[in-house]
Amino acid sequence: MKTNLFDDSFPFTGLFHKQAGTLEEAVKLLESVLHDFTSVSDKCGHISALVSAGDTTCRQIERELSLTFIEPLNREDIRELTRAFQRTIHAVGAVSSRIGLYGFREIQKGAAAQAACLTEMSAEIQPLLEIIVRRRSGTANCERVRKVKSEADMFLLVGLGELYESADASVVNLIEILKWSKIYDRLEEAASCMEHTVNVIEGIILKTV
Repeated sequence: MKTNLFDDSFPFTGLFHKQAGTLEEAVKLLESVLHDFTSVSDKCGHISALVSAGDTTCRQIERELSLTFIEPLNREDIRELTRAFQRTIHAVGAVSSRIGLYGFREIQKGAAAQAACLTEMSAEIQPLLEIIVRRRSGTANCERVRKVKSEADMFLLVGLGELYESADASVVNLIEILKWSKIYDRLEEAASCMEHTVNVIEGIILKTV
């Protein structure tokens, strides 16, 4: 029988669920920021704290990994997944920190739509972790994530198009375009990191079924 890294005999199940929960909470807060520019500094501060909490969980996993005897290939799977989680939550934190810094005057609908896509994608991760435990197929969940990622890419293109088309040549608006362009870039990076995390989980599922 193939070794399941998420069996009760291993300490990683709870820690990975903790990472997934932290990521999901951070993404929901980011969506809230991009739908309502109130209490922005408080929300962004909370996201920053969640990024730190994610780093702490990553260190816990590395510590448990050093104390657990498992095969090298399984060890690499664990490292790859925890690093994927870490990169993703840092990407979300990068969006948040720039929103808090730039002091926007109004919300861009395309950015808000991308943030909603991130929330949808993150909601599939906890179920995928449970699928590993049950040794079942996560194909449907992974396909939903890829579908939402495609939607996020579309919102990116539409949002950038509207941003450039609606602008006048004033210095203030040009600066606003530059700021929002950076936010769109960071949102795209966060979506790509989220998709990569799901791909890593899918790879682990394929090894355990």
